[in-house]
Amino acid sequence: MSSDSHRRFDWMRPVDASPLAVLRFILGVTFWFWASDYLAEDRWHILFVSPTVLFKYAWFEWVTLWPGDGIWWHFQAARISALAFAVGFLTRVNAAILAATMAYVLLVERQIYNNHDYLLACTAMLCCFLPCGRTLSLDQLLFRGSRGDSNMRLWQWWLVRFQLGLPYVFGGIAKLDSDWIAGQPAGLFVTSRVDTAWIGPLFTLPGAPFVMAWGGLLFDVLIVPALMWKRTRVIAIAAALVFHLTNATIFQIGVFPWFMLATLFVFFPVSFVPNVLRRIGAVSGMTPDSGAAIESTWCPPASRLHRLAIALSVAYVTVQLLLPVRPWVLPGNPSWNERGQRFAWRMMLRHKDCLLWYRIQTQDDYLIVPAKIVMTPNQLMRAPRDPELVRQAAVKLQELVASMGQPGCKVFALHLVSLNGRPATPLVDPSVDLTQAARGWFDDDWVIQDPGPLPPTPWRVPLDQWWQHIEMPATFHEIRSMRPSEAEAEYDRLAEQQRAMQSS
Repeated sequence: MSSDSHRRFDWMRPVDASPLAVLRFILGVTFWFWASDYLAEDRWHILFVSPTVLFKYAWFEWVTLWPGDGIWWHFQAARISALAFAVGFLTRVNAAILAATMAYVLLVERQIYNNHDYLLACTAMLCCFLPCGRTLSLDQLLFRGSRGDSNMRLWQWWLVRFQLGLPYVFGGIAKLDSDWIAGQPAGLFVTSRVDTAWIGPLFTLPGAPFVMAWGGLLFDVLIVPALMWKRTRVIAIAAALVFHLTNATIFQIGVFPWFMLATLFVFFPVSFVPNVLRRIGAVSGMTPDSGAAIESTWCPPASRLHRLAIALSVAYVTVQLLLPVRPWVLPGNPSWNERGQRFAWRMMLRHKDCLLWYRIQTQDDYLIVPAKIVMTPNQLMRAPRDPELVRQAAVKLQELVASMGQPGCKVFALHLVSLNGRPATPLVDPSVDLTQAARGWFDDDWVIQDPGPLPPTPWRVPLDQWWQHIEMPATFHEIRSMRPSEAEAEYDRLAEQQRAMQSS
């Protein structure tokens, strides 16, 4: 092997750290918009303060909401830290703050999880250990001086590539799913967005669901190698623009498409950013930092701390490779029972319509109530997808009833779910008292594991007619002759009567 080839693949070789500086700026700006979105229109209050219950992960029940308006200050602190991180001031400290603020939001309210926020949290955490502030930063000016070491090791840049490539690669692997390959749920997404400006008419064309399904799978699998190979890079950039701009148009996924577009350069040669900066410096008459512009053939030995960092990185990579494997190992369909759904880059694989009611059974009486008694409208859009969150809401209902002088009540759930156009069927066993159910290590005996086969055409029965198209369980037979809207109107009437009696 030639010396040039050896240098090219020597992962310990020092290289210009300016690509990390560009990533730092992009990540800081992204976090600023992320926090600002929660502060806009009091979303922080709607999502975190208003709910009766905040859903938790096992072992993280201790993560509670800040008192008072603390969550508002939480996002304000995130914005300040994001700006400081973007300009490279106390870079590692502010990277840690950003990772912690995102992790807190993901843990304090489980139902708002999305893969995009998880990616931002992981990237910020990596930046705590990477030399993101060595160049083009206030840290360099204030603490290191203009002659400080402004290099990074090549393996550190490959770690960044690994992190940002995970959503693509595992997103593509996850799409090797029978529902996705059959054109569902892509067909349901397409059908629901035919009115989208500009691109909506394309969704009415024959075969549009299969184009979306197979196009998405091929894009995810091929985009990283296509960006890294010079001959296909221009085509890959064009494909990424179409893919992410389409997602930004038809899906409400915040800053994620823009972040992924802005970080495409991560998969370019490591010399790309330094070369661009030198050209900008030459055109503007400014002299860029030349300390890192010249690659060195000398590879300094790794210190004990550096070897520890490599060991920790190997452990981190191992964990990140194992987490997305869970859905293939755990029993059942993860799109149905949600086992392994999170932290696994499973994106756009499930379209779930849900209808959730509870039966509160005391020693002397019972009451059948809609899930809105314990969930906010925002929570109702997402939480009923996950049987574990249905169970947690039932436990909260028991606590509320106990506070009214009726301790030890039983709570049953009529939890109907239509997955990717399947006929609605119970996801939670309606005969099980959920206050006595427990989350298992690998599966849950109170969860009905079979969603049924995928029908040739999607099941399109309106939500308000579901009860007339299924066999109502014995625990909910009292409302079998009603429609959900009628039962909800009756509940609202009784609740209004109760409030009137209490106020009189």
